[in-house]
Amino acid sequence: MGRQRKTTTQQSSSEDIARKRQKKIVDLGYRDDDESDEEIDSDLEKEDGYKLRNKDSDEDSEEEETAESKRLRLAKDYLRRLDEAEKDSSSSSNDDDDDEEEETEYERVSNRLQRERLKREGKLERIVADSLTKSLVRMDEEVNFQYTASSDDDAESHQRTLCHHQSWKDAGYATYLTGHDLSVTCVALQQSSDGGGDRAISGSKDGTIILWDVANESKIQYLVGKRNKNISNSDRRGNHVLSVALSDDGRYAAVGKWDSTVSIYDLRTKNTTTTSTAASSSNTNITKATTTFEGHKGPVTCLAFRTQSNQLFSGSTDRCIRHYSVDDMAYMETLYGHQAAVSDLDCHKKEQPISVGRDRTARAWKLTEDTHLIFRGGAKVSPADRISLIRDNWFVSGHDDGSLHLWLTEKKKAVVSLDYTHGIHGRDLVTATARNNTTATGDALVGRGITSLACLKGSDLVASGSYDGYLRLWKANTGARRDQRSMESIGKIPVHGYINDIAIGPRAKFCVVAVGQEPSLGRWNRVSKAKNRFGILQLRNHDDNDAMEADEDEDEDEDEDEENSSSNSGSDESSGSSSSNNSDNDDDKS
Repeated sequence: MGRQRKTTTQQSSSEDIARKRQKKIVDLGYRDDDESDEEIDSDLEKEDGYKLRNKDSDEDSEEEETAESKRLRLAKDYLRRLDEAEKDSSSSSNDDDDDEEEETEYERVSNRLQRERLKREGKLERIVADSLTKSLVRMDEEVNFQYTASSDDDAESHQRTLCHHQSWKDAGYATYLTGHDLSVTCVALQQSSDGGGDRAISGSKDGTIILWDVANESKIQYLVGKRNKNISNSDRRGNHVLSVALSDDGRYAAVGKWDSTVSIYDLRTKNTTTTSTAASSSNTNITKATTTFEGHKGPVTCLAFRTQSNQLFSGSTDRCIRHYSVDDMAYMETLYGHQAAVSDLDCHKKEQPISVGRDRTARAWKLTEDTHLIFRGGAKVSPADRISLIRDNWFVSGHDDGSLHLWLTEKKKAVVSLDYTHGIHGRDLVTATARNNTTATGDALVGRGITSLACLKGSDLVASGSYDGYLRLWKANTGARRDQRSMESIGKIPVHGYINDIAIGPRAKFCVVAVGQEPSLGRWNRVSKAKNRFGILQLRNHDDNDAMEADEDEDEDEDEDEENSSSNSGSDESSGSSSSNNSDNDDDKS
């Protein structure tokens, strides 16, 4: 029985094991099927996810390709416009060889890009004087001035200049606007990168400061109105305006006075005030100065903004140059070095103003290195009253003996010198002995001093003024070799009176002048029958102006398209910020 029970137990246990094995096999089979299904599902999910990711990446790549293709399209359009502009300008020249056309196209694009780079760096030299010479010849032919002189004395020469001056006014090439009672001492013109030249500012010995609309040849407003005539002479002289400057963005105007102050005016502000009942009756829109800097111990004789910047420099008879940040309305530093009064200064792209003084030196101030270069003309060179920069490394100085000097910052002495550029004072005493630089009485010849000087920056055009009755224009050749450097006279425009300051407009279409009976810093001489006026002189005849305006419209369209292409290639955020900036600029212009 025991053995049978044991056998039965073994059989049952073996059956149980067999059932478990079978069940296990069935379960395993089920699990294998389930796992295979799950694996198939997971593979499908992976494939679908891969497809989704590929779809997203394809969409991203399509977006990237769209932006890239957009930039490419805009670049092609820009090059196409360049080609059309070049074809229009050179329609008379046709090339038959395809290889030469491809080479010409490549050179044309590379030259344009190089030109843009030089323009940004302030090293671009535009040839303006040659075309201006032709325009002046045509203007003289239109004016057709004829005068028969009975003698060669000063009185006859004075009358001839006066008649020539009136003939240019009658022809519409010279406009003189009233507003100042005493001699106009200084002018400044807005020189913005987008053309500029639409607004000018002038100051006078009567203390008035006027903002002008050059395009419409009208007065915009008085920044400082006319003073009460009952004030003392000392107070009246303290209000003399000796120098003005306008920032390139047209927002700020700087004014230097005899009372040693530098006043900053924000031309966008609407706050006005009146100084007296007499002023309020005739002059409205008197603007209040935003900031007035004190620190000079002598009259402020010169002011200059750095190009495309709101850095301001002022020079004074106290032998110092002061540096300001107009954006922060803060004084920065004082530059010491001149041993006599600072007569004039100028600044271009680099942070390196160049000044001249009565110590017969010109100095280039390297602000980043805290040093400066000294240029000496020699013992025979008289003190310089005026300076103007052609480029950062080339400048012209005008001296009180009537000489003009062309300088290179790498050279310690002038590379070109011209004597008696505006004639000789007291010509009636000059006889044949003038060849020995002496008069008939044995006195040395004295040239008429240079009272004003201006250069069209980045070009070869120079303008100088004195009291000989003419504004004279010069071509400055700044070649690499010594024999390629010179200064040549290209023409003159009659202006009766002291030309105390000059500012040349964009592309040399016009210039504005400060004309008075007396020099800006004193009363040691006087030109009879001269009027104290703000003058606008056309440098091109009417046909040339129309052609230049058409070319400017094409260039502006190209620049706008280029700016739009660069802005459109950016992100939405940058485009939003640019639109807000444009709205701010619109508010500024309004």
